[in-house]
Formats: sequence, C-alpha cells, structure tokens
Amino acid sequence: MAKRKNDTLRRNVSTRKYRDVCWVSAEGKTEQDYLSMEAFRDVGVSIKFPKNTHPSRRNPAAVLKRFEKALRENDFRKGDEAWLMIDVDEWDADEFAALLEWERKDRRHHLAISNPKFELFLVMHFEKGNGCTTAQQVDSKLKHYMPDYDKRLKPAQFSIEEIERAVENANAKRTSCNRDIPDAGMSDVYKLVKRLLPGINRE
Repeated sequence: MAKRKNDTLRRNVSTRKYRDVCWVSAEGKTEQDYLSMEAFRDVGVSIKFPKNTHPSRRNPAAVLKRFEKALRENDFRKGDEAWLMIDVDEWDADEFAALLEWERKDRRHHLAISNPKFELFLVMHFEKGNGCTTAQQVDSKLKHYMPDYDKRLKPAQFSIEEIERAVENANAKRTSCNRDIPDAGMSDVYKLVKRLLPGINRE
C-alpha cells in the first residue's frame, strides 16, 4: 500500500530548545508569590519550585539536604541554576556552614538569605528598612505599607520601578557587610532578582 502524504498518525518530533531552569527552594508561599508576579513572567529562564524542600522546624542543613534531593529527582542540568532562599530566623551563623560550602562548590549554586526574614525585602520596596532587625520590627513596618498583607501577594503587587528600588536599597545596605551571612536588617534576595531581571539597576 502506498504511503499517504498526510499521515495523521506520524508523531511530530519537537524541536523546541530546552529552556534553562532556575530552581528555587522557597521557604513559604510569599516567596513563591513574589517570583510568580507578572514582572517575572518574561524572564529568560523557567522559574520552578521543588516541593517539600523546607521541613517544619528543621535546621538549614536539613533544608539543604532536601533541596539537593529535589534537584537530583528533577534532573538538574548544566545550564540550570539552584537558588536556596532561607531566613536566618533564630539560627546561629555556624548552622549555615553546610549551605556556604554548597554554594562554593558549584557556580550554579546560589544563596538568597534574609536576616531576619524574607518580608524585609518587601519592606525595601518602600524604604531601606533601617531598624528592621527583628521579625517583629519587619512585620510592623510592612503592616504600615501593606495593611492587608496576609502572607500572600497579588500578581501585580509590585511594579518594575518598585522592584528596582528594593534591589537598590538591599544592595546599598549589603555593601557595608562583607560577611557571607547578611547582618540583621539585610537581605540577599536582591541577588536573585537581579539575576532574573538583568535589565534593572544596571551597573
């Protein structure tokens, strides 16, 4: 039998190029909401959040262990990046030793640590966050700017201009600290944001 020209049963082979993935271990829904905002929808990489990487009430080393397991299970590739977002909270600096070693051993590994917690970076969309060195102070300041904040963010919560202001504020404060772990009142989340939105805050 002659082969039909238009064989509808023939499988089409996809030629779409693999898109590099930015794997983010986010501690809570707020962090995921932030990186899922409209401002990040057209970035050059695919942002994905592995599940169950932040066990309840476990130390930073336990978080890292789960993240590494998730990366293996999700086929972490050569062009991908891994960002571990974590809060200092009540943890001592020496408890972050394993995370710092993990970051140093592979240029694809990155840390985005907030001291005391991620919401500090949200405050920095409005101001520098001076005096926000405890979780209570961060909550109080954020409540001033976002009275209805309930741990969730809207898709258009922040504009590009506001995000740029947050990056500038966080970067400016971090320059006064040369330690791997940011001092109280500082956040390294701006490093991830600059990676995803390279067009902002050009140097």
